[in-house]
Amino acid sequence: MAAGWRRPRRAPLPGRRRAGRGDRGSSAVELVVLTPMLLALIWLFIQYALYYQGRQVALAAAQIGARVARQDANSVPGWQAIAERSAESYYAGLGTKVLGGAVTAAAVPLGVSQVRVTVTGQAASIMFGLTLTIHESASGPIECFRPDLNGGQQC
Repeated sequence: MAAGWRRPRRAPLPGRRRAGRGDRGSSAVELVVLTPMLLALIWLFIQYALYYQGRQVALAAAQIGARVARQDANSVPGWQAIAERSAESYYAGLGTKVLGGAVTAAAVPLGVSQVRVTVTGQAASIMFGLTLTIHESASGPIECFRPDLNGGQQC
């Protein structure tokens, strides 16, 4: 083959297009359409993770408050304020902001032998205009020490 020699071009068959010509630019269009949907999906996953972590943190704070309420409800006046403060201070001690700056806790008696502590806060949000309120509760029976003398005491 001589230098500068080129293979002659074939004429296209009638009624047939060259392969690949009609698809020119289609991947750019697909990218433009799919990228926002992919980003929205990633943001939803992150938002769900923040919501889930917020629920876990609120539940842990409620359990701490319920533990204190169960111990103090029978013997300490003002046990509700103590249980609420312990739940709120536990959240503050974690050093996280997944429930916003602060949470509110409410301790209530359930009948004569049960207590419940509910922790409420706003989940951190990365989606504009989305506010998710989290309520988590923990409850349990009031603890009572009954000495073995004279058949025990009523609580």
